[in-house]
Amino acid sequence: MMKRLKATLCGFMLIIMLPALLSGCWERKKLNELAFVLGYGLDKVGDHFKVTMQVVVPSEIATTSSNKEGMPVSIYEFRVKNIFEALHEFTLLSSRSSYLGHIRVLVLGEELARSGIAPVLDVIVRSREPRTDFFVVVARDAEASEVLRFLAPLDKLPANRLFYSLETSSESTARTSPVTVDKLVDRLVAEGRNVALSGIQIVGDRTVEGDEKNLKSTKPRASLKFHGLAVFKKDKLVGWLDEEETIGYNYIMDEVRSSIGTVKGEDGKVIVMEAIRTSTKRKVKMINGQPNIYISVRATLNIQASQSTDKLDDDRVIRKLEKKAEERLIYLMENAAKHIIEKYNTDIMGYGQLIYQSYPKVWEKLKEQRENYLQTLPVHYQASVHIDRIGLIDESLQGDIKE
Repeated sequence: MMKRLKATLCGFMLIIMLPALLSGCWERKKLNELAFVLGYGLDKVGDHFKVTMQVVVPSEIATTSSNKEGMPVSIYEFRVKNIFEALHEFTLLSSRSSYLGHIRVLVLGEELARSGIAPVLDVIVRSREPRTDFFVVVARDAEASEVLRFLAPLDKLPANRLFYSLETSSESTARTSPVTVDKLVDRLVAEGRNVALSGIQIVGDRTVEGDEKNLKSTKPRASLKFHGLAVFKKDKLVGWLDEEETIGYNYIMDEVRSSIGTVKGEDGKVIVMEAIRTSTKRKVKMINGQPNIYISVRATLNIQASQSTDKLDDDRVIRKLEKKAEERLIYLMENAAKHIIEKYNTDIMGYGQLIYQSYPKVWEKLKEQRENYLQTLPVHYQASVHIDRIGLIDESLQGDIKE
């Protein structure tokens, strides 16, 4: 009886373990069989799509390679009826299979963005290969293919350069707003919120795109620069914010890590301040049956430069500068929101989302007005600023310079 029981248990164990042995590496691919796509660009050309793939050349970035005279990346472009078709077209030109698991940046051409990005995002998100931590940007007054063809000094891989530049700029300035593809999808389908994406533009001579001379020049004839925010209504681009409006938007959205601004001293001369810590609280209050939005910013600043003769070691002077900085923050937020609402009438600030999360029944009534609720929605902006440090000197050096 015991022998039969042991035999039965062994049989069950073999049945349980067998699938694990069979699963193996049924879909494995060797590294030398893959072409790693770092940059992915999508443009609209008539009723077709132009897909641009920036593929790394392994031999040109390998640390053991002694002869590196070629280009670090290769650019492949395909004009197709649907985006997925481009992956198959790639195999007709390359001995390797394209691999999207290391995409760093997805660039959307402006024309495509204006026609709607939902169809192209569906293909990207549905694929099992790409991760969701790459940034999505919009080419400003340009095609995505133009942006991805540009080479720049310091970084061998242009897509990496765009990724780290956007990441770094968001930590040191409030003039960009990095959005990964998973956050983009979440915001597109969210109640009461629209989307804003960082814009990338070509500065200088556009004819040098893809030219290695631009890579080796100490003064490049052209470069790529993040500039402003692309404003969307649903999934369609409707316009742009300038840099000042972008800063105000980022303060409203609590997406400022560090920022630089200026105020004027009593003599009208400039004092430069850096925000080293900021936080924004957003809430909804019902007043007389109507939702009111309250945006409250707290910021800690350091004085980094001064052309003013104001005595910065005087507490009364510091209080006045804090008050001016508070007024400046409120102006930035109010001006950004006013421009967005009056010109584009789209809720990229997520005020509708705040109402939906706090008072869903109230939001159901506001939804009947579509985006028109923004025109009459009361929004109250507040700012509290504390100047922490004034530097190692109290006054401007200009006042101490002798004849």
